Amino acid sequence: MSRWPLLGEGDRGGGGVGLLLETKLRGFSPSPEMIVRPRLSARLIGSDAALVLFAAPPGFGKTTLLAQWRQLDERPFAWFTADPADSDPVALWTGIVEAIRRVRPDFGDAAEVALQARHVDVHDALIPVVVRELESLPGELVLVLDDYQAVDNADCHASLAYFMEAKPRNVQLVIASRADPPIPVAKLRADARLLELRALDLCFTKEEEALFLNEQLALGLGPESLEVLHGRTEGWPAGVYLASLSLRQSTDPDEFVSAFDGSNRHVVDYLTEVVLGSLDASQRDFLLQTSILDSFSAPLCDAVTGRRGSATRLAELERANLFLIPLDDRRERYRYHQLFADLLRAQLAQREPGLVPKVHKRAYEWLAEEGETDAAVRHALAAGEVDAAAGLVAAQWLGDPHTHLGRGEETVRRLEGFPAEAVAQDPRLVLLRGWAQGMAGKRADFDEALAIVRESEEKLPDGTAVGDAATVVRACFSWGDAAGTLAAAEAAAELEDRLPASWHPVLALALGRSRYLVGDHDGAEAPLESAVSSGHHADRPLVAATGQALLARIALARDDVELAEQGALAAVASLELQDLADQPGAGTAYVALGAVVARRGRTQEAGDLLVRGLARLRRHGDVLAIADALLVFAPVRRALVSLTSARSLIEEAKLLLAECADPGAVGVELEEVARSLTPAHRRIDGESELTERELEVLRYLAEGIPKRDIGTALFLSYNTIHSHTKSIYQKLRVSSRDAAVARARELGAL
Repeated sequence: MSRWPLLGEGDRGGGGVGLLLETKLRGFSPSPEMIVRPRLSARLIGSDAALVLFAAPPGFGKTTLLAQWRQLDERPFAWFTADPADSDPVALWTGIVEAIRRVRPDFGDAAEVALQARHVDVHDALIPVVVRELESLPGELVLVLDDYQAVDNADCHASLAYFMEAKPRNVQLVIASRADPPIPVAKLRADARLLELRALDLCFTKEEEALFLNEQLALGLGPESLEVLHGRTEGWPAGVYLASLSLRQSTDPDEFVSAFDGSNRHVVDYLTEVVLGSLDASQRDFLLQTSILDSFSAPLCDAVTGRRGSATRLAELERANLFLIPLDDRRERYRYHQLFADLLRAQLAQREPGLVPKVHKRAYEWLAEEGETDAAVRHALAAGEVDAAAGLVAAQWLGDPHTHLGRGEETVRRLEGFPAEAVAQDPRLVLLRGWAQGMAGKRADFDEALAIVRESEEKLPDGTAVGDAATVVRACFSWGDAAGTLAAAEAAAELEDRLPASWHPVLALALGRSRYLVGDHDGAEAPLESAVSSGHHADRPLVAATGQALLARIALARDDVELAEQGALAAVASLELQDLADQPGAGTAYVALGAVVARRGRTQEAGDLLVRGLARLRRHGDVLAIADALLVFAPVRRALVSLTSARSLIEEAKLLLAECADPGAVGVELEEVARSLTPAHRRIDGESELTERELEVLRYLAEGIPKRDIGTALFLSYNTIHSHTKSIYQKLRVSSRDAAVARARELGAL
């Protein structure tokens, strides 16, 4: 075929082809070292898709998988590997025709005549001939166009689109390309006639990666190292293979894996040569400057690069499959493959070290403006803007609805990014560190931090002096000292006039809770009611729910079960509605509702609620709150499990309270609950005795619970409860419930 641009007439002797064309037509033979991937082969073999599209970045095994598919499929594969010289319709179709003739010698006579015309009309003259000749062939054929990204010509793409539309049913077209080919595939996709294999599909699974490294290469990596390596490579086949090159020579494979990243020399060489080397300067600059971002959108990229048009640039990069990973279905958020990002950051630091802090500063300013504080803090620190980063963290803490009752792990994590000396020298950060240590139950670290900043006049972003904030924070933690917490809360309450309104719900809750802890229910009501109303108004849902839960406990102590139930249900419903039910501070609400439900006699439900409440309170570490919950749980556990199990909760509460400077009302509660869980028999007047079950029934009678509800709570029939009641009356020599309760209390049985 004289039209083949790389062949002279002498190369064609005897109908043969030149060496270069031979290579382009031969296809790829997979190395025995490459693993067979039945997971993917099963999708390919037998597929009736009109077009099979392999579109992924370099190194994802497109050609290897194609070659393995060819070995397994019974159909003939006409294979043509494109290169830049094929960016001409005549050259492209000359190669395609020759590829088909290679596997079907009975094809191509008419096509060759069309190609030998002086002015070849590919669209109207050649392709119709090719289609007719293919239709006349018996059997099926797979036509593979590999490395199609090398073709850069609109006429070539148009001719391929025309062929794809007109091709006969006995031909399956396969295109493998690093970039999405600019041909219309949407209709094929909608008609389910398109099979796409993209980067995500071609990634090694954990099992495939382990098979390749440990079975085929016998590297003997342990499960942990395999997990780490899979996380670093993200299943990128070339990345796994490049890592294996170094692993084969490593004396400590596990240590190598722990340090493996985009700076590995094999990875650097591959990505630099195969990827970066193919880009123009503007593309490369965009990639380098945006590589500092863990994830990004077009507006953020505009801010970091200082140029408009990032949306168009990102769309181009995605079509080119340049290791750009979409993070949403709308194609608004992206990230780079980890190893690619590592390489880009290293290249940026090497080529333009002075630009690194500038792009980080642009990133943090944009992110802070958008309210993406965590990312803004990281970039501010990377830019050397430590003071700005501290201000961002403090502002986020002040604005967080979980503050004072939520988790402290987030604050600890944010502070870990700061230089240690910066935290030690900044009163704002010392305060936050102290609060976080308090949330973790570390009293000594908490006290040390607050002592450092107690007199500080440094201002938080809302204008509050750090020293005043430290006073409020101290009042939020009881540390097993009811009287000390009350004193701290009263000191904090004196600051109300000089604190912003956003602090008022916390002040009210601290005062109300501290009065509750010392047993002053009357004095606790007003501040707790204020905490509920102001907490709702100031977007402090945990504060409001906790105040509501404590008010429910007060109502229950006064035997106003209806009011208690309303408050506890409202507290829990509010937390669950706002997705805060898993916060440590939510434990108080679940305990309150559990106590109410237990009083109603729904023992199993009460047990479930109390388990949830205790689990959350244990994460907070407040010993008085935990001990209180254990004491509420003990009678319920006795009904559900056994007296021994209930006593174990009492013993745990005793151990917690033994370390408390002043257990307050919880200490009194301990004595009452412990007394209620008396030994199995109690002698009355020296002659009769109440059984353990009769004592249980008597306690429920004392709470005013109807007999049927007592039966439900104890899993006994109404008749059995009635029999126990008659026996109690006889032994106590009374004839009514009230008289029985009064007599039992007189004798110390209750």
